[in-house]
Amino acid sequence: MFSLATERLRLRPVEPGDVEQLVRLHDDPLVAQYMGARDRDWYEWRIGGSLEEWAGRGYGFVVILDAAGEFLGRTGLKYWPEFGETELGWVLRPEARGQGFATEAARAVLDWVFEEFALPYVTAMVRPDNAASIAVAERLGMAPLREDELQGDEIVVYSIGRDDWAGRRA
Repeated sequence: MFSLATERLRLRPVEPGDVEQLVRLHDDPLVAQYMGARDRDWYEWRIGGSLEEWAGRGYGFVVILDAAGEFLGRTGLKYWPEFGETELGWVLRPEARGQGFATEAARAVLDWVFEEFALPYVTAMVRPDNAASIAVAERLGMAPLREDELQGDEIVVYSIGRDDWAGRRA
């Protein structure tokens, strides 16, 4: 079973029991502004989709837990067939922001994905007004690849390639 640990965090695949935490996370006005708020049924459906991705692709969404096992947010990978690309995303509870958790979790996922999978690059799809997520993408060494649209929203697609990530980690 997948599990990653960093100095301060533990990452594990999303589970059906995480639905309430995810609903609360996405009820936060700042999260809803950039990612939309959804109801419990949507999150149950989305968790099911992520579990299917884990079964079929070997990756999917993961939850971010602190050392005490407290839910901080989520990160992980999603394959977008309309782009033919795998995206790394992140979102944290309000009280967990500004402490480097998103960058720490995303780095762990990038280390893992480039070690385990033959992906040439990974993207992050960020709305151009989401300064906090742009800062995380830049700290990860991601650079703008293109402007695009995702589910009706204008986005900037950031990316980092396997070789660029390996060079940053050396």
